[in-house]
Amino acid sequence: MRIYELDTLPRSLYPQLGAFALSGGEPPQDIRFVRDVRKLPTAASDYFAVYAVEDGQLLSRIETLDLPFRGHHGTQRVVGVSDVVTRPDAVGRGLARTLLREVHRRAVPQGRTWSFLWTHRSWGAHRLYESLGYEDVYSPPSALGPFPSRRRGRRTVGYRVTRERSRTGKRLERILTRSTLGRLGFLPRTPGSFEAKYRLGWRKPKNHLLLWQGRTPVGFAHIPEESRWSLGVNEVVVAGPEHSEPMLRALEKAAGRRRVAIQGTSYVRDAAELLRGNGYVVLESSHRVLMAKPLVSPTTYGEDVRTACSDPALAIHRGDMF
Repeated sequence: MRIYELDTLPRSLYPQLGAFALSGGEPPQDIRFVRDVRKLPTAASDYFAVYAVEDGQLLSRIETLDLPFRGHHGTQRVVGVSDVVTRPDAVGRGLARTLLREVHRRAVPQGRTWSFLWTHRSWGAHRLYESLGYEDVYSPPSALGPFPSRRRGRRTVGYRVTRERSRTGKRLERILTRSTLGRLGFLPRTPGSFEAKYRLGWRKPKNHLLLWQGRTPVGFAHIPEESRWSLGVNEVVVAGPEHSEPMLRALEKAAGRRRVAIQGTSYVRDAAELLRGNGYVVLESSHRVLMAKPLVSPTTYGEDVRTACSDPALAIHRGDMF
């Protein structure tokens, strides 16, 4: 078995890239797609991914990110482990473990002392990550609203709501920047990340609900898909706590006769008192979990960033889940 990075991967294996993505339940992502990703302002690492290859077959892959993490004592660059996938017929051979160790080995000479990844508590991979020294540090909360009533969706004076139309993403970036001043987490988000997601088809501008106070945009919510049963929202960002209730009213108005379901966003924890006061059931955690691992000894890694992950000042939305 040999390990390659994207730039050294034999060209003969390029056709397998797209099919390999299918094995992980993803849309086909061939070499042209990957090259497009690398051209855009994403957080992909310089080597993009590591691949396990044997007998001309691509068996396992881990994509990696180079991310900022703002802790209590400043910002440092950390490793983001993304898309750990092994072909079904190669599961159980320790390939993912080998690739993870390769990622860790590459990170230390680059000055990266922490590695993060997202997974689910109920997945078998969670046990693998624990065996390598990763531990749970954060789980995103969720909230489910009550069935609509006559009071639902009443307007808040001075606010209005539109759908985003601009494909630059700059307006959303400005709101996000304002909302995360003084906060902790994977900040600041890569400039141009909204536009990159639009161009790659991962998001659509119209799926963002914009909250305005007068002529100033003060919040947005990402509604990835419409359902006849509920309005699912996975990113809610407001420029200040005073806009939390107007945003909730905007979501309820958009939901109409449906319930509002909010998950994967710090808004739930930030506005927990407001939500509970309006009849929402708030769950403090979920099966999705963020794990962290120090790559060097405690005497050399500096700040223990795990403490930031349990701080109420942590700001994590769906766009920060890789």
